[in-house]
Amino acid sequence: MELSEILQNLGGAHFLLVQAIGFVGFAIFAASFQLLKPRHTILTQSFSNLWIGAHFWGLGYGMPTFIAFAASVRDLGSGVLSQRVQRLFLIAYMCVLYVAAIFLVQGWVDWCAVLGASLNTAAQFFRERFYIYRCCLLGHQCFWLVVYTVILSIPGLIFMSGILISNVIGIGRYLCKNRA
Repeated sequence: MELSEILQNLGGAHFLLVQAIGFVGFAIFAASFQLLKPRHTILTQSFSNLWIGAHFWGLGYGMPTFIAFAASVRDLGSGVLSQRVQRLFLIAYMCVLYVAAIFLVQGWVDWCAVLGASLNTAAQFFRERFYIYRCCLLGHQCFWLVVYTVILSIPGLIFMSGILISNVIGIGRYLCKNRA
């Protein structure tokens, strides 16, 4: 989508509808953190990624759309598969992600999305190693914050800014606690 098209849509009903879809998706994602069971959180995030994918599609960005829909399948698998199979599933997801990148990446913004998705997936392999896990997620959040800024995803900017700040505070608290 060219800048002139984006600017035309800024005042249009299409742009507002696409942003509303994004707000629904990111609200569901944020609400998922309130669930008590990690499995329910992941399954809810699988559903929210469908909304987020529709949001990206409406904004006209193919690679982020693919990543959101593929993440929906990834999260669904993570919610229902055994832990040993989950790791194989995550490796398969990464392979599919990079094959799709060959066909869908159109510039550096798409590569930011791919790298962000890669770091998010890599984090899942390090859940028991706090620093590595949180740093992978921090990288994921930084890459996606760039993507949301460039593609004008208002709900994405709001959501990722909050998550990023929360993660930085969490890492800082962990460092302070373990330094004492």
